[in-house]
Order: sequence, then structure tokens, then C-alpha cells
Amino acid sequence: MDRGGGAGRRVGPRRPGRPHRGALCESPGDPGPSDVSPKAHGPMKVTFVLPAASFTGGARVAFDYADLLRAAGHDTAVLFPMIPYRFRDSARRLSGVRAWLGGLKNNVLHGTNPPRQPLLRQIRMVPRINNRFVPDADAIVATAWPTAHSISRLSPRKGAKCYIVQHREIDSGLPEDVDATYRLPLFRIAGSEYTARLLREEVGVEAEAVVRNGIDVSFWSRGSLPRPARSGVLMPHAPGERKGARDGFAAFERVRREIPTSRLRCFGRRRTEDLPEFVDYVENPDDDALRRLYAEAAVLLFPSRYEGYGLPPLEAMAGGCAVVSTRVGAVPEIIEDGVNGLLVPPEDVEGMAGAMLRLLRHADLRARMGEEGRARARGFDVSVAARQFEQALRRAVERGGGGS
Repeated sequence: MDRGGGAGRRVGPRRPGRPHRGALCESPGDPGPSDVSPKAHGPMKVTFVLPAASFTGGARVAFDYADLLRAAGHDTAVLFPMIPYRFRDSARRLSGVRAWLGGLKNNVLHGTNPPRQPLLRQIRMVPRINNRFVPDADAIVATAWPTAHSISRLSPRKGAKCYIVQHREIDSGLPEDVDATYRLPLFRIAGSEYTARLLREEVGVEAEAVVRNGIDVSFWSRGSLPRPARSGVLMPHAPGERKGARDGFAAFERVRREIPTSRLRCFGRRRTEDLPEFVDYVENPDDDALRRLYAEAAVLLFPSRYEGYGLPPLEAMAGGCAVVSTRVGAVPEIIEDGVNGLLVPPEDVEGMAGAMLRLLRHADLRARMGEEGRARARGFDVSVAARQFEQALRRAVERGGGGS
């Protein structure tokens, strides 16, 4: 999954008192927390291990699941080492305690998407990820490729060894080093069918379970505006080639030639100096602000060239916003082309422009796809992810962890 460190990840503070997208919630027609109760089989102790003091991206998924399990009565903890693990990408490295303290200060005090306060009590910094400092548990979960090595060396007393695989992380490490972690005897939980297929076809291993990332549908669907009130195109933005921002800008340039009054609004962590003059940029929006952006937009453009999952299309769909996306990562598991959105090949600037024009010019089509998208999003509620993740952990515990 990528809403942290990549396009569209909001890093603003969350509104106090409201469950975020990883919290169990009651949705119409969806099971609530009682369906993820530990009473039938007993509560579990579950430890999640992060590579560093990060509250975004894959780490956010760990926080979400920790919340989901704790809400169901399980005992959860989130650990990270005093000296963070190092990735190949120098931009993601933290060196030493001083850098960690600075990062933690920025994350918690300055709003780079910190977890809610109750979860802060579950987060612990430990000197190292080893048998001395990791508590005994029923299950322990690696959340990034460097953490998998440490978990594989732990005593069985630390729990059944599991590994959340959001995508093939060769962008942050040498392919041979990253792929070696997928072959470790860990219970692999893929974040999508796409990731499970990558593991099978490119690494030669099977995922023991697939748990698709979920969203808080009841939150993202609130406050949608009537169709006539929606206007313009919304696009998540992050620097670099992988998220396809330049493709999106080029596609919108073509839209402007046909519809001069159209406007493009972007959101992301920070505004960069190379943005086109026609972009209206919303920097660092929190969830409430982003929900308003989805509610106001006629179309969401998701131009990514590479994705592990991609949550913005799903969030926009929950709010009834029509979506144009590249056919990348797990997006085709969410969007059926021509039914609840429009899909185009990555880097296909003309295709993106044509799809946007089609939706902007045909209000009936836009409304129909918005409603179909809303219906599709209901199947990705966090209550579904909660049940599936708990079931995967129980399977791992029953077999003592380890993959095939």
C-alpha cells in the first residue's frame, strides 16, 4: 500500500475522538466489532515490529491493525528499534538516536500523521529487536523487509512469525536482499492479490493469506456533495517518476485545451517548486480536509506508474467521486473498467486525458460511475479487513508460524 511516503498520503493531524480508517466501525450492512471478538477462541498477544519511528506507509497499516485487534479485545504492542534499520534509499535513512528523536518530534508534535493518543501507549522503543527486548506473545509481525530478518531469528516464545507484505520492496533495497526475506520461514500475509501474484511469479513463494487493505467507509462516504456542486479534477501528488505526476499534468494540459474552464487541484505532503501554474495545491491535508476534497471533485485522477495498493481511488469511490486511474498494482482489484471507474495503461497521457474528458463532458456517466464506485467501496470496509487479518493470525498461531 502507498499513502505514506508516496502520492496522496495525508500527513496532517487526525480529528480527536473519531476513529481513523483503521478502526473497527459499524457500517450499514457490515459486521461490527462483535464479529472480530476474541471470545470464541480467546484473546491473542500480538507484537508488530517497525523499522523506524514512522507513522506513514506500511507502518500506518501496522497501527491500523493494532487498533483493530485491540478494539476486539486482543493485547497489541508496536515496537521499533532505538537505532533504525537502514534502507538502501538514502532519503529514507535515519542515522542514530539524534535523528530518530528529530523524526519523532516532527511526527508527533508537528502533525506528520501521528497515531491517535490511545495507540501511543502501545508504541515502545526498544534498544534492539532481539529476544531480550521483545516480549513473549502469540504472534509477531514484520512490517518491512529489514524487520523480517530480525523476526526470523527470534525465539518461538515471541510468537508465530508473520510478515505483512504490502508490495515487493525493491525500491528500498537490493532485489536479492529484499527477495531473500520473502523466502524466510515466515507466515506471509499479502496486502492484495496483486502482491500475492508478484510473490508467486517473481520470487517463487506463496502467500499464506491475502488481506486487502480496508478503509473506514462510513467516514469517507459522509458529507458528499450533490452532483451539480462537484467540479474539477483532483489528483494526489508526490515528487518522482513512480507516482506519475508529470503524466497527470500533461494529461490535464490536454483537458484544458478542450475545456478551458476546468481546474486541477492536487494534494500531497508538500508543494514543490516545479508545479505547473494552473495547479491549485493543498498541502498536508488531514483526513477531514481530504474528505472535503473528494466531495467537491468531479473526477479523481490517479496517474501512478507503480503502486503496491493505492488507497486514494478507494477513498474517492466511497465518497461517490468518479475515478480515472492507471492500471497498476492492486487498482484493478478495486476498479472494474467502465463499470465503477475508467482504467488506462500507465504513462498513457492521451488515454488519461480522454478518460477525464469523457467523464467531465457526460454528467450521467459520471454520476453512474460514482454510484457504482460507492457500492464497490462498501466491500472494502475495515470490518472486513479486521476479520480477515485476525483469521490469518489465528492460522499462523495454530501452525506455529512459518511459510510454505
